[in-house]
Amino acid sequence: MSPVVSLPPCAVILAAGLGSRLQADRPKGLVEIGDRPILGRSLALLHAAGVTEIVIVVGWRQEAYRAYLAAQFPAVRVLENPDFSGTGSLASLLIAARATAGDVLVVESDLLYERRAPARLLAAPGRDTLLASGFTASDDEVWVHARGSRLAHLSKRPWTGAPRCGELVGLTRLSRPALTRLLAVEATLPPGAHYEDGLNAICDAHPIDVCLVEDLQWCEIDTPEHLRRAREQVWPRIQVRDQTPDPQP
Repeated sequence: MSPVVSLPPCAVILAAGLGSRLQADRPKGLVEIGDRPILGRSLALLHAAGVTEIVIVVGWRQEAYRAYLAAQFPAVRVLENPDFSGTGSLASLLIAARATAGDVLVVESDLLYERRAPARLLAAPGRDTLLASGFTASDDEVWVHARGSRLAHLSKRPWTGAPRCGELVGLTRLSRPALTRLLAVEATLPPGAHYEDGLNAICDAHPIDVCLVEDLQWCEIDTPEHLRRAREQVWPRIQVRDQTPDPQP
């Protein structure tokens, strides 16, 4: 019997949001750090990790994304969230879920991260796994609460149901059965729900593993202060890390 070949998931980049807190003249994914848009770096790292199929869900200022991708990454498939101003990231994820067939690797568009981040997540044994880091003190954390290595809850507020083990990075691997459960619970959640709310709604019935990389260097860029921190602190550390072999490939 031939061995079962595990195909890499399709990356789904969530890029439909308004980015109102950043107050930039372009979508967050096109903000440049190190003379390159953070989306371009993210796409290059996904390709380097073996991800060959990539979908991006756009909304606000989508013409800017479409022009950039047509010139730099023409193989990336573009989907539209037409109600980007009235829905959250869960709606964008489920637009992609309906348009794809297999597992997905969810990637937030406003992330700056080390090259080992997607590699570690793809090497994790579970088809349903979120990537977590140690505590960054970024002032906008989504805490990961876990029971052992299993997700119990994601929250920006105190939650006493299980200990905090780290922070949500914004890269999450989801199987097709998990996506089917998210599609089933969509109607029970408000239109503005984010995909984190969806994971909270399914994780008791559908276990999701936590891949914790304590010293991972990364940041999310939501505000001008986040952008300053990314350029002055996080990006220099990432440049050093990316020149060092991962001790746990």
